[in-house]
Amino acid sequence: MVAEVKSGMVYGIQGELITVQADISDGLPIFYMIGYLSAEVKEAKERVKTALKNTGFCLPPKRVAVNLAPADRRKAGTCFDLAIAVSLLIAMGMIPGDAAEGVLFLGELALDGTLLSIEGVLPILYCARSHGYHRCVIPMDNVGEAVLLEDMEVFGAETLQDVFSQLTGGKGGGLSFTTMPVSSNIYDGQENIDKHRNYSFPDFKDVKGQKMAKRAIEIAVAGYHNLFLDGPPGAGKSMLASCIPGIMPEMTIEEIIDTTMIYSVKGLLKKGSSSVKSRPYRAPGHSTSMAGMFGGGNIPKPGEISLAHHGVLFLDEFNEYKREIIEMFRVPLEKHEIVLTRNSRPFLFPCDFILIAAANPCPCGFYPDRNYCRCTERQIRQYQNKLSGPILDRIDLFVHCQKVSYQELTGRKEAESSENIRKRIDRTWKIQKERFKDRPHSFNGRMERTDIEQFCQLDKPSRQLMERAFDVFHMTGRSYYRVLKTARTIADLEEEEQILQCHLEEALLFRRTVDDQSH
Repeated sequence: MVAEVKSGMVYGIQGELITVQADISDGLPIFYMIGYLSAEVKEAKERVKTALKNTGFCLPPKRVAVNLAPADRRKAGTCFDLAIAVSLLIAMGMIPGDAAEGVLFLGELALDGTLLSIEGVLPILYCARSHGYHRCVIPMDNVGEAVLLEDMEVFGAETLQDVFSQLTGGKGGGLSFTTMPVSSNIYDGQENIDKHRNYSFPDFKDVKGQKMAKRAIEIAVAGYHNLFLDGPPGAGKSMLASCIPGIMPEMTIEEIIDTTMIYSVKGLLKKGSSSVKSRPYRAPGHSTSMAGMFGGGNIPKPGEISLAHHGVLFLDEFNEYKREIIEMFRVPLEKHEIVLTRNSRPFLFPCDFILIAAANPCPCGFYPDRNYCRCTERQIRQYQNKLSGPILDRIDLFVHCQKVSYQELTGRKEAESSENIRKRIDRTWKIQKERFKDRPHSFNGRMERTDIEQFCQLDKPSRQLMERAFDVFHMTGRSYYRVLKTARTIADLEEEEQILQCHLEEALLFRRTVDDQSH
């Protein structure tokens, strides 16, 4: 009898269902596995055999064959162990065949039969649910992640013996599945959300000075715009960036599931953590490789830009990154996704984030203050030319962080708190989500040309202003539309339905001219 059990694996960040087939027949005692297997899957044979023995089951001295279908998909990972063990127990007649019908089995087996946690549970279950599977058996450590899917019934097991007992009715008369409402699993009340946010991120009230930079950041977050900060060392660029997640509204359930799937595949969910509840804040260093930044590998895994999905990607000293990495940002900043190809198969990784880039204006960092800057004009030009026009054209706002004065640094006047700024941004996000409710995007910074023509109409004075600014700022078509998007966000912050000239003037204030030597 051929026993069949459903399992799954992750390919990129997408889950795929795999059928595990086991057959035990007369013949020389041999155990072989087929199905286009990677090395760690081939090793499952020894893990499963030993785990079965130490749980009290011995394979008969017969010909044992295990197949993982479909055969044209390369199988990788350690998530098939439990399914292989269950299929063998069914083939041996130890478990009724119908006990595993409609159930997905995932988990790695230790040699003593203990079930170990695996990566990528959430995307696999997400895929299984779309194919009509609503019950699963997984390691206990992965339960918190699995119950994010509201209609998924979950049985968390600690050992292979637990699974066997449940499937045979030894404990409780069959599998006892658990479900949990998403709302209760993710959020424990607004008070706990605020405590977590305040604990995790610095507050803008603690940042001295930098009024212009704070305003630019508020606009950037309110409309999901990219922002470039420059200024001398110690001006507070890094601290300003680290405050940004604290002014972003809480994640929706859909955003939490999207982000958690990425972190699950990457193996970055902390033990006992069910989800990514705070908006991601990623700050990769200059040594980050191309694969580390954008994703890669034989079977690609997400990189830093995908780990920042629905959050912030902060690149400090942007000029110091390798030129090829900087230029690679052209597509993600435009499409908000990246596609990698392996063996003629595309892997799509989402990467919808707010880019916050920071840099010094010159190698020493003090230009244009010639009292301190000792760089030559050629050094300054070479340093700034590391950032190409196409990259800078994809950034919406530019602001120079001035050196903080002694009076600002020692003054007792408290700046506006992150909580107050977040309330304005939350209100602005709601305006945009209502505006774009019938579109695939939700923010001004993601508007297409047709959206701009509909929602960014200008009155006569504003059109005249833009006509003059187009030549003064040497705008391209892309930068022109980005100014309109920014002006739309400024108007939304002021709760104005029409873009006014003052909104356009402020948007232009944060643009970079070709002749601006400090970006």
